[in-house]
Amino acid sequence: MVVGAIVAATTMGCATQQERAARASEQAKKVAEALNTRRYTINVDRMQPLRGSTKNLSFGYSVEVRNDTLFSYLPYFGRAYTVPYGGGKALNFEAPISHYQEEQGRNGQRHIEIGVVNEEDTYLYTIEVFDNGRSSIDVNARERERIAFTGQMEVE
Repeated sequence: MVVGAIVAATTMGCATQQERAARASEQAKKVAEALNTRRYTINVDRMQPLRGSTKNLSFGYSVEVRNDTLFSYLPYFGRAYTVPYGGGKALNFEAPISHYQEEQGRNGQRHIEIGVVNEEDTYLYTIEVFDNGRSSIDVNARERERIAFTGQMEVE
């Protein structure tokens, strides 16, 4: 009787491990497909300014790539060197992508560089995306200090 319970528990453990592996594989396929079609959204949950402490963010901040356009809905904390009166748009804008480069890294990681220019500044978004959709975003601007974000890619 006890042996039967142990065998049943072991079999169920294997099934859940197999299910987790299948879900992880499916997630990796969805992430790869979104990146390959250049249609993806990364919902940001944490911000790391160059100066100061890490801050958790509420829902609503994201970076979205749709073909040849970047939609940046991100908060900014840090030093700005030259900005328009009133603070300008900071990292809350949409602009055409002037540079897009993607490389395959180790363990399924993708390294993406996106360059955009708007009327206020020139930006370089460096994005690292893992198979599970976890992402890090590094934003370098000419007129502002660097800032980093982490988040999760939204997949359907």
